[in-house]
Amino acid sequence: MVTAIVIPILIGYFYWITIKEAKTQKERWKNVSMVPSEARVEGTILSLHTEKKRFYHQLYILETTFYIQSYKEITTVVYKQPFTPASTPPSYSKGDILQVVGSWDGELFLAGEINAMNIKRQP
Repeated sequence: MVTAIVIPILIGYFYWITIKEAKTQKERWKNVSMVPSEARVEGTILSLHTEKKRFYHQLYILETTFYIQSYKEITTVVYKQPFTPASTPPSYSKGDILQVVGSWDGELFLAGEINAMNIKRQP
């Protein structure tokens, strides 16, 4: 008799926890590109690489890694965005000059906003 009562309660409890966790992860997935604007990096793209990564179960992110040569050093910039059928990677190429706004995470710079800079050099 106790088993007939306790087991459905346990199943319902774990189902509720699973649904709650899925909602939390979906919110994190939607906000993966929201990075605080704490710092700025400017420089020329040396190389870039885009790949699709698993975020949580059926949710994926599109992660683009830039290597940017600034005035002092080479910086690794990571730009993450939720992967949907309509999402496209950033359309920059090697040699473009970028201004990236975001925050530092150890040695990596997490990008929140990327702007192409048009610099006209005078002879």
